[in-house]
Amino acid sequence: MSPKNNTKVLINGNVYTLSGDESEEYIQRVALYINNKMDEIKHSDNGQLLNTRLLNVLLAINIADELFKERDLNNLMKDQSRDKDQVIANLKEQIFKLDQEKSGLVSKITLLENEVKTHKKELDEYIRIFEENN
Repeated sequence: MSPKNNTKVLINGNVYTLSGDESEEYIQRVALYINNKMDEIKHSDNGQLLNTRLLNVLLAINIADELFKERDLNNLMKDQSRDKDQVIANLKEQIFKLDQEKSGLVSKITLLENEVKTHKKELDEYIRIFEENN
């Protein structure tokens, strides 16, 4: 087990020691985020009227709201990714079928070209015979 990082952070004018497995930089980023969100609430229209308890509740509600919105967005993006994967799979299947159809058509073209050559030879022979007889 890795040792815990004990990191001193400043939140809302108070110093706290946070302990965690994450790096000190990460813990500082989290604390800064909390501090900034708290400042947003305090500087809102009615923020100055809030006591610390209500400020903390609003902070928790705001962060939970952000979390839920990010989860919804993440789920939407996963759904869109699955949809795109399905579209790609369908397109690959269509390409495969078109390639097979193309191969069949190329074979038919080759057969028809050979028939044309045969008929042209026959026609040339008929023309030669006709010209000899006239």
